[in-house]
Parts: sequence; C-alpha cells; structure tokens
Amino acid sequence: MREPEYLLTSQEAKKLDSISIQDMGIPSLVLMERAALALAEEIEKDQRIDKASHILIVSGVGNNGADGLAAARILLDLGFVYLRVIAVGIPEKATNEWNCQKRILEKLGIPVTFWNDSEAHEYTDIEEADLIVDALFGIGLKREVSGSFAAIIGRINSSQAVRYAVDIPSGICATTGAVLGCAVKAHVTVTFGFRKAGLVLYPGAEYAGRLVCRSIGFPSQAMRQISFTRFTYTQENMDLIPRRPAYSNKGTFGRVLVIAGSFNMAGAAYLASLAAYAGGCGLVRILTDEANRPILQTRLPEAIMSTYSGENLDKSQIVACIRWAQVIIMGPGLSTSKTAEQLVKLTLDTAQVPMVVDADALNILAQYPAWWGMKKAPIIATPHLGEMSRLSGVDVDTLKQDLPSHASALQKRLQVTLVAKDARTVVAGSGQMIYINTSGNSGMAKAGSGDVLAGIIGAMLAMKLEPMQAACLGVYLHGLAGDRARDIHGEYGMRASDLAEAFREILKEYARTCQKDEVPILQEERQKR
Repeated sequence: MREPEYLLTSQEAKKLDSISIQDMGIPSLVLMERAALALAEEIEKDQRIDKASHILIVSGVGNNGADGLAAARILLDLGFVYLRVIAVGIPEKATNEWNCQKRILEKLGIPVTFWNDSEAHEYTDIEEADLIVDALFGIGLKREVSGSFAAIIGRINSSQAVRYAVDIPSGICATTGAVLGCAVKAHVTVTFGFRKAGLVLYPGAEYAGRLVCRSIGFPSQAMRQISFTRFTYTQENMDLIPRRPAYSNKGTFGRVLVIAGSFNMAGAAYLASLAAYAGGCGLVRILTDEANRPILQTRLPEAIMSTYSGENLDKSQIVACIRWAQVIIMGPGLSTSKTAEQLVKLTLDTAQVPMVVDADALNILAQYPAWWGMKKAPIIATPHLGEMSRLSGVDVDTLKQDLPSHASALQKRLQVTLVAKDARTVVAGSGQMIYINTSGNSGMAKAGSGDVLAGIIGAMLAMKLEPMQAACLGVYLHGLAGDRARDIHGEYGMRASDLAEAFREILKEYARTCQKDEVPILQEERQKR
C-alpha cells in the first residue's frame, strides 16, 4: 500500500530545509543549485519562450531570491542571452547565499539592479520582459506584503509576460493558501521536494497556475524526522479500495440505510442511494416520505422502500430500520421540519453503527447541539461551508481563510470525522493528519453533488473501512468521478447523476486492474502445487 502524498506547511518545509542543511550537512548552496537547475529546465521546456526571449528575475534578498539568481546563471549557460535581475529589499539584509550568487552574476555580466521607488517609472524591464521569474519571497512569509514589494508585484501582474514563481508565488501563505495583502499571479509555479499546502488550497492554487514539483535531493532520513500534518491521495492510492471476495453474497458488502427526502424531495434520496449501490454495497433501504415512493421505486427498483407519512412516525418501524442497517446515511433532502427533527433525534439515540450525517440533519443539529452527545457510534459529518458556519458559529469568510484549522477545531468539539466541503474539501479526524482533496472541478458545484458524496462515503463504510479512511477515500473518488464526468459532459453540462455513473465506471476499471494484478499470483500458486 503506497503512502499518501504529503503537503507541507510553511513550518514543515522550513524544518525539512533545516534538518537537511544543519543536521545532515548538505550545503545550502547544493540544494540551491538543484532548485535553480530544476527551474531553468522547466523554463527551457516552455514553448512560449525561446533563446531570444527577454527574461527578468525579480528577486528578494533572501534564499528564495538566491534561487532566482542561480537560475539566471544556468539560463545563461543554456543559451538565453537577454537576462536581467531586479532586486527588492535592503542590501545589508541579504543572506550569504544571495551575496554569493550576486557576485557570480556580476562576473558573468548579468546586471543586478536594486528597485528604487522614486525611480519606479524607469523600470521598463518589467513591461518589456517576455518572461518574469518571481523570486521575491519564499515559504516563510507571514506578514502582509506592502511598500516596494506590493508595488512591484502590481507591475508584475499587469505585465504581458509569462510568469514563473520560485517555490511559491510571492504573497501566498504556504500553509493556508491565503493572499497576504497581494500576491504574484503566476502562470507556472516550480516548487521543490513536496507540494506546499498553500499551493493546493484556494486562493493559493489559483495564483500558482500550473504546479510543477521537482526533487532537489532532500534525504529520506530528513523526511522521516518531519511530523507531516497534511496529506492528499493520488491515483496510486486507489489500492485502498477493498477487494471483493469471490465467495460472497449481498450481505457480505453491507446494508446501508438512507434516511433522506422529505415530501416531494425524492432526488436527494435517489442520488445518495444510487451512489451507495455504485460503490458496491449489497443492500440499500431508503427511509423517506410516502410521497416519494413512486418515483424512487421507478428510478431505483433495487432499493428496499420504507416510508412514513407527514408527521405520523411509527417509531417502532423507524427503530427496526435503524437496527437493520450496518451503515446509515442521514440528511439529504430531509428538511428541517418537526418530523425531520424526530427522525434525527431517534436515529442518534438508537443507532449503533457508523453514520454519514449530511445536509438538513446537520442544520437540525446546529439548532440542537446537545444531540451530538447522544451518538453511540462513529459519525462522519459532511457540511458545506454554510452548514459548517452554522455548526461552528464562525462566519464563512473566516472559515475560508484557514479551512484545515477550522475543520480540525470543529472536529475536536463534535468528536466526529469532519468533511468540510469546498473547492478543496478538507477532512479532519481524531489524529493530527488533515486530508486536503485535490481531485474534482467546478462542474461539481451542482445540486445533488453532496448527496452523491454521502452515498459514496456510505459505500466505503459498508466495505468496513475506518471512518477517516472512508471519508478521505470517498472524497477523493467523488472528485475523480467529477473529473471523469467533466471529460464526458463538460463542466457546464454535467449533473450530479453523471457523478454516480462515472464513479461506477472508475470502480469497474479498478476491478479490472486488480484482476490483471492477480493473474501472476495465481500462476505461481499453480506451479507450487
């Protein structure tokens, strides 16, 4: 089983640098040379640039700037002849590495000019550049960008040049992705060793443009000393999906109860149930308003139907449904009526199996927070930002500034696995690790997409995955299905039901891959016999 991809915070990235240089003894200039070479190689491959292009390095006086200066020297060696450097900052505060790289450039005839606010109008290099390399700030930036730095970033962003960022666009927080006052809008960001969390989270991901991650030789011994706190899944983590044993029956793959769909709101119940079946669970029972029966039995005849009518709940019937289930999905399209409140309270008080709590069930629990204490089994809560704001009391704009930290705080308060849904969905569990999802696209911002996600996560739970793993894998597969649906239908035209179909196709392809992998093993076993 392959490890997930780790996404570094600013603190973790700086610690990796420190351990590699100070503890392992790798000279900083060696790492710098490899970083500069990686950057220069990416620039050389860019079809928009040729050897006659005017290239401008905009440098701070720290080691990120020194990376940029070193790249200028390598670009010269690669045959680029129009190279200039503008430096911003106080010369006396320059690092030893920056001064070293500057001395080399001076000997090679590449001019390094310090930015002067009073003469800013004379810096025509910015407007004339075909390519600008942003090497102002690195991963350690904490304060808001102002003064000369803000002025030159404004000029960079208004230029027509292709823009490359060194490690991270200047002005972006490496941990949260927040814009610290202003930031360079890069077309390409070349980052080193690991992707940084702030390059994946929005708005940082938008400012980063196309993201390229290059190895520069951080030793594995140094990596093992880092306590990573952020991670994501890639295609190589698909092996987390449990294999289906050949000797099995429908009971082997779990019984999922979907408590969803108020009066004339059959769609949410249908989508969650469809996704649960697409994910491989053996039996789905839908508990919904009687008015939804005809459409659900027509659209999904495989599902078992249990219904209630209006406010007349047969509690013994509801309890029987809950006790039948091995996994429960509760909330999609449920409404916040008195009937829905009774269903939520009774389910929390009765259920002893893992639950996915979504949508209106979360809105009800925001009104009755004490009910969280009734739970007797693990819960995966899946709020979007509006629902998360109601649960946490934190406004949406504040949540967006650092969603991983706010998700972790709410997870600890509610003692659940929390799936905070956004353009970059975040999953927080009981440990220190926080999952940041990188699959998916804007076409998924459609009604019903969250219902499909609830069904997918429910299917993962039915396959006996632990809640944190079920939530992370479910979110990743949901995004992967969104990317597949986009390729078929386009971001404008795709619908939530397309996600469920794409999800089914993804699992079909995965199963075929598993079968191919098993063939050599079977042959080897026959030979032994």
